[in-house]
This record gives sequence, C-alpha cells and structure tokens, in this order.
Amino acid sequence: MTLTSSSPPDELSPLREKWLTLHRTTLPSLAKAKSPSQPSWPVVLDHCFARIILDNAIGQDRPWNQVLKAPAYRNMERGQLEAAIELGEGIAAGEADLVELDERSLGLRGKGSKVGRKGKAGGGAVKEEEGAIGERGTGLKRKVAEDGKAEESSPTGKKRKQSKDGTVSSYFLPSPKPEGSPTSPRKSRSSNPPPKQEATPEDEPELQRQPDSKETPEATTPPEPESKTLRNPITNATYPSAPPLELIEKSTLTAFRKQVLTLLCQVPEGKYTTYAALATHITATSYKTCARAVGNAMRNNPFAPVVPCHRVLATGGKIGGFGGEWGDDGKFAGRKREMLRGEGVRFDGGGKVVGEVWRGFK
Repeated sequence: MTLTSSSPPDELSPLREKWLTLHRTTLPSLAKAKSPSQPSWPVVLDHCFARIILDNAIGQDRPWNQVLKAPAYRNMERGQLEAAIELGEGIAAGEADLVELDERSLGLRGKGSKVGRKGKAGGGAVKEEEGAIGERGTGLKRKVAEDGKAEESSPTGKKRKQSKDGTVSSYFLPSPKPEGSPTSPRKSRSSNPPPKQEATPEDEPELQRQPDSKETPEATTPPEPESKTLRNPITNATYPSAPPLELIEKSTLTAFRKQVLTLLCQVPEGKYTTYAALATHITATSYKTCARAVGNAMRNNPFAPVVPCHRVLATGGKIGGFGGEWGDDGKFAGRKREMLRGEGVRFDGGGKVVGEVWRGFK
C-alpha cells in the first residue's frame, strides 16, 4: 500500500510544529511573565491564544471553527498556517494589539467585552471557552460566563450584564447615545426672577423673550456633538468624527501600530505607497522592521477610510491586502481598487497600479 497521501502533511510538519510551539508555549510564557511587548495580556492559556489568532487570521469575519474542522493545526493549509504564525509572531513582538484582537474575536462570537471589568480581564468566560473554541474545539454549544474571576477559576454559567463603566474601541461597538438630556422648558420658566414675570409686553418686550432665547440652545446643543460619527466601510462600525492624528493618538493601539497609521496619513490623495516603502522609512528613522510587520500593523484599521490604509499596495503594483484579506481574490479587493480609482489612481489591464510609488514620508 502506497502512502502518497502522507506527503503533503509531511511538508507542512515544520509549520505545524512552529504553530503549536507558538500558541502553546511561547505566547503563554510571555503572558505569564507579563512581557512589555503588550501593554496588557488579557489571556494566558494556550487555547485562548489559539482562539484569538485563528478567529482573526483564519475566520476573519466569523469564528474559525465555522471555516475549519478541529483540530485546526491538522486541517489548516499552508497559507492558513503561515497567516496564523505571522499574526502570533506579531503579538509576541508587540506589532499586533492582543487586547484589540481578543475584543474582535469575542465580538465575532457574540460575547461581551472584557475591557473595563473589575479584576483581571478574561476570567470565567475564557476558562469556559476550552473545548468549544480552542485548538481542540468540539463545536459544542456553551453558556457565556462573564463573572470576571481570575483566568483559572471555574465558570459559574451565569450571565452577567456588561459593565457600563467599560471603555471599548469604537471598532467593535456602535456609536454611543447622547448622555445629556434637554432642560425642561417649564423648569427654566420657574427659575426666572419675579420681576420678569410681572413685566408687560408693552413695557419690557425683551423680558418676555428671554426665557425662550435661553431655552432653545439648552434643548438642542447637547446631542449635537454625539451625533457626529464616521463609518468604517469594511466593518460598518462607527467612530468619532475627529482629525485622523487625534483619533490615532487617543486610541489604545500599540506604539508600533500608531506609528504606521500616522505615516499613512502623509500619503496624499491620488497617490499610493507600498508596505516595503513604509518598512524602509521606519527602519531608516526608528528601528528595523519589515513589510510583513507593517501589513500586520495595518490589519483591521479601526479608522478607515480617514486613515487611508487603502493607499498601500504590494510591491510590483499588486493590490495587496484589504479588510483582512489578501490579493485580487480577496473579498474587498474590488472595493480597494474602486476607492483608489475614485482618488485618481490608475490601473492597467492586468489590474496593476500605474505610476511611481510615493515615498515622501517625513
């Protein structure tokens, strides 16, 4: 009996071993040691790292176990293994924000946010995920335990209301509702001094109009700032309307991601640059990096399109990545090309961009 079917798996063995070591040993060790590569480590268990990485790298817009059969490491193709390893190494190096990736994974699974909970983030809910969404996932239904206990504690199975004190990136949640409420006109009138109430329209007409002139701005002004939001064309999530650099600065992204997104804001409309050009500039002015790390930093850009990640293409004029997918076959490749054409960027008959790469970073 020939074993021709065993050849492809053998070719993937080094990648599989690398993936298993990464999520079972390397990342949990960094989390337990509280490595400074991440501002916060919301999980420490191996299956939790597998869930976060696979949801973002493989599932992308759904839980990974709706795309692959478990165990994932035996069923991933070469490209999927490479994508998972790349994202895992990005987390270890601090080039990818673990908290943000965890929040996105939880959002894909309909779970509540961990941000803002009392105690250590990722308590009972993470413990209960083993078997359902880890590398060894079985696909069984489970209750969501959000008791906020330490990561190794046993889940209670009870549902908990999401904390109102939590602060969650607008990439995952809809725009907040206005907190202010209009002042009651009746209350405003009752607070006026008696002399103003006694004045007649003929004697002092201005006193009759003062209450209305004061009430109108109080009733209309508070909701106005809250209604100004922008919408991400890929995720459909909203974020505050503010200057791009201000959005980046006030975000909870890692320093490396902030640096990359800030540089993106320099690319003019009607121009394009490449991942390699960005990496070359960062290496020359800050520290050594690579095109792959830059691509990871741009992944799931929460402030698209005002922070224009669509203006970054692959070397050779190819479309590159967009919306978490790569290449001309990506789900959002057409949208990226359409946005660039709308800004004046031209493409040839083969779908490659025409014109020189913009490299004017400062």
